[in-house]
Amino acid sequence: MKLSELMSKRVITITDGKEIGYVSDAELTKDLKIICIIVCMKPKGLARLCPFLFEMKCEKINVDCIVSVGIDVILVKSV
Repeated sequence: MKLSELMSKRVITITDGKEIGYVSDAELTKDLKIICIIVCMKPKGLARLCPFLFEMKCEKINVDCIVSVGIDVILVKSV
C-alpha cells in the first residue's frame, strides 16, 4: 500500500471508537518498511482559518498497534 493511500484514511481507536485523526506522514527503515505512522488532527474552528497561530496535535503510532486497515479507516489499539 502506498503512503498516499494511507493518508486518505481516518485513524480510529478500537477501545473507545474515538477518531484520532488522519495519517500525515510515516517513518521508514532503510529498506523502506514503515516503522510508525504519524497521525494529526485536522484543525477546527479558528485553528483552521489561522493555522500558523496554532500547533497541530500529532501522535506517533507504531505499526504493531495497527489492528486493521480498511477501505477508509485504520483501526488501532489505544495510543
